[in-house]
Amino acid sequence: MDHLLATTGIDLTNGGEIPELMKFQKHFKEYIIVVFGKLNCDDIVFDGQVESEKRINLVYDSLSKHYRVINNLTVAMTWKYVCRGCNK
Repeated sequence: MDHLLATTGIDLTNGGEIPELMKFQKHFKEYIIVVFGKLNCDDIVFDGQVESEKRINLVYDSLSKHYRVINNLTVAMTWKYVCRGCNK
């Protein structure tokens, strides 16, 4: 992790918010980074807005103040179908 932060110049001393997510998105251009505020398709906190088939879906846990990877978006959203194009 230290190498990644040194390479990108991102400082996570005070945690990671939208500015840090924007820096990660700029560095990982081959992925769309999408962060949900909770497991609800309508609560998108950050959408990388890049053209790519590859995605990194995260949910922000406000209690622990950490981001958790969503391995399967449809399963995470309580068995609802999720459109990859619009996140709805």
